[in-house]
Amino acid sequence: MISEEPIVSVVIPAFREGKTIRKVIKDIRSSATYETQIIIVDGYSNDGTEEIAKEENVEFVTEPRLGYGRAIRTGLDHVKGDIIVIIDADGTYEACDINRLSIPLLKDEADVCLASRIGGTLLPGAMPSINFVGNRIFTWLYNIIHGQHVSDTQTGFRAITKKALERLELRVDGMGISTAMLTQAAKNGLRIAEFPTTYSLETTTANRS
Repeated sequence: MISEEPIVSVVIPAFREGKTIRKVIKDIRSSATYETQIIIVDGYSNDGTEEIAKEENVEFVTEPRLGYGRAIRTGLDHVKGDIIVIIDADGTYEACDINRLSIPLLKDEADVCLASRIGGTLLPGAMPSINFVGNRIFTWLYNIIHGQHVSDTQTGFRAITKKALERLELRVDGMGISTAMLTQAAKNGLRIAEFPTTYSLETTTANRS
């Protein structure tokens, strides 16, 4: 049961994204209509990310182990909210959509909510063709196997209730954590919703393992 005054915990995995992460934080804070706990999980960026976290008064966790999934899992260990939001630090997602992502969960209309790029707007150059095709294949297979109707299994902007998260066993360290979360959600009979979002060109060039 979600409390009357909910807390939404936001996990932001980051690596060399100091140029964009401040805007992500500010957009979340200016848009959220409820208390937020913002956690940056950083892989020794050395680009000012830690200083930005201190200036913006958000929680900062250093994760020396490689992997996008590893960073997310570390962030999940620190959440205290009723709803957990995960968003990339590179500024490609519309962080101001955080209410649209969280409200279906706060209203108990879904257990997981996805911000769909494929079902929304892909700005020019935002997603390379090979990534687009791969995403479509992964999503098609996922829907066939698990009887779902989502359009973007690989989105890096998603939310899940704490209660639902407790039913999952996430052990993936790499990018596969996105699929693993949805696969386990389907197997556990969790309700999965999504809404269309806008996906922009990444302004940083860092690669994750």
